[in-house]
Amino acid sequence: MQRLCVSSALTVIVALAGMSWVAARDPKAAMLGPQDYAELQHLTARLNQGADFHDAEMWVSLWTPDGVWRSPDGREHVGHAGLAEYRRARKAELGGRSDIRHWTNSLVLTPSADGATGRSYYTMMRVNSTPPGPASAGHYDDVYVKTTQGWRIKRRTIYAYPRDTATVP
Repeated sequence: MQRLCVSSALTVIVALAGMSWVAARDPKAAMLGPQDYAELQHLTARLNQGADFHDAEMWVSLWTPDGVWRSPDGREHVGHAGLAEYRRARKAELGGRSDIRHWTNSLVLTPSADGATGRSYYTMMRVNSTPPGPASAGHYDDVYVKTTQGWRIKRRTIYAYPRDTATVP
């Protein structure tokens, strides 16, 4: 019985030492703490609200200076100036209306050597009708970095799902 306990204890010690050694050697094994998760979720919520309420200054401030927004059609808006121009054009396209809301969910964050990556689903809803109706849906692939100002978005790629034009306005 004593031999079994000693063998089990040695097995656990070797396993833990091996896992620690692998984690120390792999920069991607960096951990995200609870505060990081909360800050990244808050960042994505602020991004949604900045877009929904046409607060371009706040929206742009959530990006790194060289941040890239890649739309489903492959267009890229790069850097704070390009991102601000995109928001200006989007507001004009909507005629200044603020009747679209973004909902993101199922955010999965993965530590990376440079910060974190994330994937989340989105649904955009038109809220100027009763009941509100879908405008589009898809998913985002994001790259986040931690700066002296906190977490920022380095890159967002948007993948829109096909719409059934017979049922979606």
